[in-house]
Amino acid sequence: MLSAENRAKIIPTGLYAREIDKRTSTGASTDPYWCTNWTFVPRIYENEIILIDSYYQYSNSISYVLNDENINDFTLILNFDDVREVKQTTYQEYADDDRYQVACDSGGRRYPKYFVKKTASPNKEKQLYQVDSEIESLEYQLKRLKEKRKSIIESEEE
Repeated sequence: MLSAENRAKIIPTGLYAREIDKRTSTGASTDPYWCTNWTFVPRIYENEIILIDSYYQYSNSISYVLNDENINDFTLILNFDDVREVKQTTYQEYADDDRYQVACDSGGRRYPKYFVKKTASPNKEKQLYQVDSEIESLEYQLKRLKEKRKSIIESEEE
């Protein structure tokens, strides 16, 4: 049973993490992440709260009925009301404590979602790092193209 005090701790728009529970498996795979993320979204009912794995978010997913004994097995990752989804390149411009990379749908860990806090602004140092990295990459590409061009010209002269 879940006490009223613990029930009040659950954020309806939260995403929660839990350690892998090897007793709970899906399908024939030995991979604990096969069709599961081990991140959970709450389904709040009058008499109970169920945390359902975010991979599918339906009744066939791994789920746990919350009670006072297992509530501490779950940790809040983020509140979807406090973040906005962004592209990976935008995500990289924010401070580590202002951003989240999470598996929260059937894209799983291979195709995570990127979120930043709505109240956060890009981090200047990270923005400069991103720009400098792109400049370095483009300079490298330009150098290789010039070398290729030179090689083509030299091969014509032979």
